[in-house]
Amino acid sequence: MKMVLATKPTYDMKKLILLLFVPLISFGQILYGLKKTENGSSTIPFDVVNIDPSDGSTSIVLSTNSLIGVAAGATTYDQMNSRYICWGYDNQNNQNLYVMDLANLETEINPFNSEQAIEMEYDLQNLKTYGLWWDGTAEHFGEVNLLTGLVSSISTLPGVEAVAIGNSTFDSNSGKYIFIGYEANQYKLYTIDALTGVIINSPTIWQNGNRYSALEFNNQNGKLYGLFQDTDYEDYSQSYGNYYTDLRLAEIDLISGSATIIDSQSTVIGGYLPGYNLGGLCFDQQSQTYIVNVQNETAKYLKLVNVSNAAIIASTPISNDNYFYELQVDNMPFAEDAYNLSSSYQDDESILENITIYPNPSSSFIYTKSNTELEASVFDVTGKLIMSEYFTTKLDISQLEKGPYILNLSDGVNTSTHKIIKE
Repeated sequence: MKMVLATKPTYDMKKLILLLFVPLISFGQILYGLKKTENGSSTIPFDVVNIDPSDGSTSIVLSTNSLIGVAAGATTYDQMNSRYICWGYDNQNNQNLYVMDLANLETEINPFNSEQAIEMEYDLQNLKTYGLWWDGTAEHFGEVNLLTGLVSSISTLPGVEAVAIGNSTFDSNSGKYIFIGYEANQYKLYTIDALTGVIINSPTIWQNGNRYSALEFNNQNGKLYGLFQDTDYEDYSQSYGNYYTDLRLAEIDLISGSATIIDSQSTVIGGYLPGYNLGGLCFDQQSQTYIVNVQNETAKYLKLVNVSNAAIIASTPISNDNYFYELQVDNMPFAEDAYNLSSSYQDDESILENITIYPNPSSSFIYTKSNTELEASVFDVTGKLIMSEYFTTKLDISQLEKGPYILNLSDGVNTSTHKIIKE
């Protein structure tokens, strides 16, 4: 499989994909990532964690059990079934597909030796996952089976020689897969029709200093965003061997490949060595928030950016012992409204019978996949009523003391009972 970093295309593949020892550093939905209890350990497996964007704190949702090295760009989130999915390596260097069911708190590990898709992207409207892979002779685009990890080729991509890791996204409105690739000594912005695999557009990019990366697509307004490298060529550091550069949020034209900075006064991260964590970005469709893990020569941050005006909503310092990788956000509530997907769930009469509560345990919010307003009553272990309120998909339990509780849900006719744990 051929792949390249956007800024350093000559790196070896193994150096690109393994994230074993590099320390890296509420809104609409819940934010997930991968984290180890000991930074840099080559024996401790990753956990899927819930991340609080306001302070960078994390709480463990579920262990991967054996995932030691995760492949950058090979993580996705099954929005329909609340499953965090990635492929990587265990401590015996076996390659596995890890399927973490966050609703039922179960981890499934499937060994496999077939082609591994990178840059996996989820189609919120059709509930499918797509990716890219190299078979030794050509780059393929196709669908990924999230239970087995097996890939099904839709097309080969003529001329595509390599893929820029951490630079893909998906337009769920029109079913288009978008990525940055390399062809005939030029970087290009590719748009692929997911149904046919046909390349619709492929403008040459990164010319005349117009350089950007970290792509995310906004399905509310149909715009593509990325981080533009705004370099000051009059400010050079001998110590770092580089010019001072601000990474600024920009809108990117899919036809021309050109980028337009949204606000030239707003900086996501600046420095002589600015960058972002490969796999460390996602987009919250409901709150219109661009979320990215960035760093420069002095610090690391979790940044949340309002895409309408490029304003920084949150800038949370991340220490080396509180790193997390491969950010994913649950955008299913947005998808249900935007694409009228509620019919794919149970009808109102059976919602409570089959309702899913996640994540559990939780330190802040719990969610349900329901469009019906419910009454939540929370009791402690002695049966004392602690809180009661109405909600639809998101219930705030942040004010509860740590410990177990009984949650009763009612739609006015039916009820269901669940045990929850506040971390």
